[in-house]
Amino acid sequence: MCGILLRVANSFITPRDINLTENKKGFCFEWDTKDPQVIEKFLQEGAHVGELTQQQQTKLDNLDVLRSLVGQLGKIKNNVKISASEKVQQVSAIQCRIDAIGKEDETPMREFDFDRLICAVANRGPNYLNCTQFERGGKKIQLFTSILSLRQPFTKQPVFGDEFVLQFNGELYNQACLDGNDTSLIMDMLHSNLGASRCETIMTTLRQLNGEWAITIIDLLENKVYFGRDSIGKRSLCYKKINGEIIVSSNSAVGFQECRNEIYVYDMGTDDIETYKIHELPTSLTTTASEEIVLHELYTRLLEATRIRHDTIHPLKNPNDSSLAVLFSGGLDCTIIARFLCEVTKDKSSIDLLTVGFENPRTGQTPESSPDRKLATKSWFHLCKMFPDLKLNLVEINVDYKHWLRHKYRVRELMYPCNTEMDLSIAIAFYFASSTMPQLTSMKALRNYDIDWDTYTQNPEAYTHHILYYTSSARVLFSGLGADELFAGYSRHEGLFNTITSKNYHELEESLNHDIRVIHERNLGRDDRVMSCWGKELRYPYLDEDFINWVISSVPPQFKFKYEIGMNKRGNEKIIPTRKYILRQLAEQLGMSWVSQESKRAIQFGAKSAKLELGQSKAKGTDSL
Repeated sequence: MCGILLRVANSFITPRDINLTENKKGFCFEWDTKDPQVIEKFLQEGAHVGELTQQQQTKLDNLDVLRSLVGQLGKIKNNVKISASEKVQQVSAIQCRIDAIGKEDETPMREFDFDRLICAVANRGPNYLNCTQFERGGKKIQLFTSILSLRQPFTKQPVFGDEFVLQFNGELYNQACLDGNDTSLIMDMLHSNLGASRCETIMTTLRQLNGEWAITIIDLLENKVYFGRDSIGKRSLCYKKINGEIIVSSNSAVGFQECRNEIYVYDMGTDDIETYKIHELPTSLTTTASEEIVLHELYTRLLEATRIRHDTIHPLKNPNDSSLAVLFSGGLDCTIIARFLCEVTKDKSSIDLLTVGFENPRTGQTPESSPDRKLATKSWFHLCKMFPDLKLNLVEINVDYKHWLRHKYRVRELMYPCNTEMDLSIAIAFYFASSTMPQLTSMKALRNYDIDWDTYTQNPEAYTHHILYYTSSARVLFSGLGADELFAGYSRHEGLFNTITSKNYHELEESLNHDIRVIHERNLGRDDRVMSCWGKELRYPYLDEDFINWVISSVPPQFKFKYEIGMNKRGNEKIIPTRKYILRQLAEQLGMSWVSQESKRAIQFGAKSAKLELGQSKAKGTDSL
């Protein structure tokens, strides 16, 4: 994985703490380092989180007072024995007391700063940093690249070819590079595909890439910059264009916008941008395939999408460390992925299952009592029983309110241009789930594989090995994202069937295809930015392009959302729905009946990261921050 930053302008910005020297070839100036001590300075600045403000500390010190006031507020609002005017007066008085203790001054987003963006990009790749600048077509070009080394042989970036300059953030699963370096493969393909149209040469090359990626390519002959993401948009890429200057970056800042899942072409001469689609979703086909056949194909294809993402991880030197982890709520989607990883992982290997929970001062709930924690523990236990030769670590991240207060502003900056209450509640859950803060983290390993679940729940500590202050060594995180969008996991999909008509399943197909088309701006860019800041890489088996194409073209919508007609208590007909029906059948086939009937629970509700602020109970997810 890499962090990439490209700037094309009329003048250079001199980066702080970077001493550029003329390249041996004489056409550019360059600085690079693998020195951990030098890199650490950039990482610390990019990851800086301030101490609590005085307002935040006052709020933290007065949580009991705030809870009492919020309780009084609720009682007054529900009091039918006082007049409306008296109620308004009392509510106003208590709300003023709540605001005096708990309301923080609004903190505006910081203006764009090139050095700060460099440090944010550095956090994504803690193994190597490079800054390069040169002139072309009357423009000043600056490139900054950070690399998280997951494959051998190691290849520095940017890569200069005869006619192109390349920055690549991603993992390719093309057969030609499974045992080699994907960045080198792309440069070779660019030159081997050269034809009459240079634009078509580049588009042809990008269409041949199979994986999750974001990229910048400078065409040195036509003085154009190509930048964009794979057709699903699995890696973050943002840009800002103003006054003859363009900046393209894995990270974002005020004024940047999310790149769509397209390829942008910036002409350095005219300052114009064109966009190109490199793939379209296939057409949904009418199929008469049986459930048995579809289920077999689902198992085979999803297992392969998981396996190929597993096999391209370079092994760690210490075999006892975990080279990969799963973002693990214990629910249907991620447990299937964890189950497949257990199938393809060698015996005695170690996998970290990351489960995050939040202290909620508004409800008094602890991280350990969050719904996701309870389900994650149950799924972890059963997977341990199924694969006793593997070491499955349940990594518990318990986020207290103080850490939430301290880190929320950093998360807000990382997730930008996403900027709603819902974005924050989701992003901060993923941010802490992928974090490396031992003070919040512990690990459980099962010691006794002969017990059943009921026995375990009676005295968990007796059957587990518990390590406090644990730091996961995993640099690759697997996610179950995409299952809901492909297999109808959301309530909005169920809502299409409130009235049964002949068009229901056609509307469902259109809704699911739309979800995949916009997942890059709804989820992927935001999630990539908040998790990659810890030097971690995300991989999404459900969002494998071949798998997506197969699901759309070959899995009937009746196998995604299934319903029966039943009767309610009044004797009226009602639908009995099953979202993600075929995935639930797969879980049953895999021997995971404990999770096959689990309902969908969004991470912000399962981890309890939503509405943590006292007095925030009426805030809406769509509210801007």
